[in-house]
Amino acid sequence: MTDTITRPDLITATVLLDDADAELRLRAAVDLGTWRAAEAAPALVARLGVEPSHAIRETLTWALLRVADAARPLLLDALGDPNWLTRMQACHVLSKLGDAGDAGALLPVIADPVDAVASRAWWAAGQTGSPLVVEAMADQLGRGDSELRNSLTIAFEALGALGVPALARRVRRGSSAAIREHAADTLGLIGSPDADPVVLSLREALDDPDPMVGFAALNVLGQLDSPRAREVVREALDAADPRLRRLAARLVRRHRAEPPAEAVPAEGRELVDGLVAAAPGVLVGLACESAVVAESRALRTLGDRIAALAASRLGLDVAGLAASELPDGISVAAALDELSAASGEAVVITSVERLDGPCSHHLQLVDGVPRVGVLIGHTGEPGPETDRILAKLALQVALVAPRHVAVADVPQQEWDEVRDASLGRARAEGLPDTLDGRVIAGAAADHAARHVLLEQVSITDPGVTIDGLLYGRGIRVTGFRRLERSAG
Repeated sequence: MTDTITRPDLITATVLLDDADAELRLRAAVDLGTWRAAEAAPALVARLGVEPSHAIRETLTWALLRVADAARPLLLDALGDPNWLTRMQACHVLSKLGDAGDAGALLPVIADPVDAVASRAWWAAGQTGSPLVVEAMADQLGRGDSELRNSLTIAFEALGALGVPALARRVRRGSSAAIREHAADTLGLIGSPDADPVVLSLREALDDPDPMVGFAALNVLGQLDSPRAREVVREALDAADPRLRRLAARLVRRHRAEPPAEAVPAEGRELVDGLVAAAPGVLVGLACESAVVAESRALRTLGDRIAALAASRLGLDVAGLAASELPDGISVAAALDELSAASGEAVVITSVERLDGPCSHHLQLVDGVPRVGVLIGHTGEPGPETDRILAKLALQVALVAPRHVAVADVPQQEWDEVRDASLGRARAEGLPDTLDGRVIAGAAADHAARHVLLEQVSITDPGVTIDGLLYGRGIRVTGFRRLERSAG
């Protein structure tokens, strides 16, 4: 508050915020904002939820923005107010601030049951520019009528590239056609260049069981300023659905001539994502540049084909596998290049893991993508009980990542490192030399419990170790392999 404003003036204006006369309420809000009266912030926030005039609520918003430091914590508290109008107006004011630090507080109102509150929360969340709000906003796709959906689409446009992976995921795997269509439409508004990486997802959506989803996806492809998108549009000229063919024909007429898309070389690219494919006795790691491609049906299908080929051709390493031909006569390298050209990302084989003898394989899904693969070599009679135990073992290896099957498999160098580290800690803690034997034995037991499969506590049956889980079942683990491709 400026020095020229007296406390009686402040008190009078604060009281007039609740006056029956709208002109006096408006004047009071203008005065408090003009004076930057931080002391009035509680009264201004309280008035948000009861003021019937839209024009005066906008003036209250302006006044609060002029005392933002004092108002912000009060506005964040107001997001939990039982009065829907208070929540809505608090979102409205916070959207003007656009502070990334508000993202966490906005999460509950993003799913507010009152559409008007949710809509303002979406816009406020988009203005934060925070990745924290993306999934919560994507969970609202498909909600309400076209006007409400459009408000969410516009909020996503403010997030730009930040929201693209979540939208692409829901184009592919949205629980309803309304969600998939809304996700596609939203990608269309975001447009190039931010939405260019999802061409592959949109291409796969052309085959959606609901024709409106495919139509929306093709329409988005036609809006993107991307050679790969235009190539997919041209492919749709041969679509089975006549509506897609007609739309493709209209879109193609607007295209400029250009050469077909080419594969992206892996050199110098950050291959931070990917998946693992499995077949009997083999795991294959595939790397790409983003979750959009890692989550695609195309990469998973190609991975399965490559793994099956690796299982049928023993001894092939990464280079040999890439040079081999798939059953349709195309080489693995050429198939990877095709996917690279379609997605605009480098896609490569990174590793091949094998295990000889009888074994089972398991893929651990993370966000729907097989990112961890496990092979378990074993003895034991085939049957449901053996399968059940092997599934538990595979989950143990996938989630706990042991290094060795049994204590006897731990190399002496590793035991030496455990011994030296434990003695170093003992000296640092001032323990006497007479306890060295106990210290070393304890460290060895701890190391085994952490890193030796048979000594680990079972993740599915915490009452026993893996050795105890296998006792009396006629099953012996002969080896394992674990391969992981983490998300970037």
